[in-house]
Amino acid sequence: MHPCPCGYFTDPKRQCHCTPFQIQRYLSKISGPLLDRIDIHLEIPRLDVSHLTDKRRGEPSEDIRQRVDKARAVQKERYAHEGVFFNARLEPKEPDPKK
Repeated sequence: MHPCPCGYFTDPKRQCHCTPFQIQRYLSKISGPLLDRIDIHLEIPRLDVSHLTDKRRGEPSEDIRQRVDKARAVQKERYAHEGVFFNARLEPKEPDPKK
């Protein structure tokens, strides 16, 4: 949601023309019980159009696949004696008997 009726309350490039009362009234439209169910509240600044229209391509899938395969090989070697091939299969560490 916007931070105020005009949408520019926290904008670094445009000035908000709303009064504190207008801002408070606008924010109070969202009920408390609804806000209680939302754990994360973030203020996201306005993005420049150039960021949204940037045509740069991401990393090729083949490069990512090679990194994943390499990580899996390391994991397989590390836990070969335990028969564990993925971190998801690891058990919590047992307490050190020396402590």
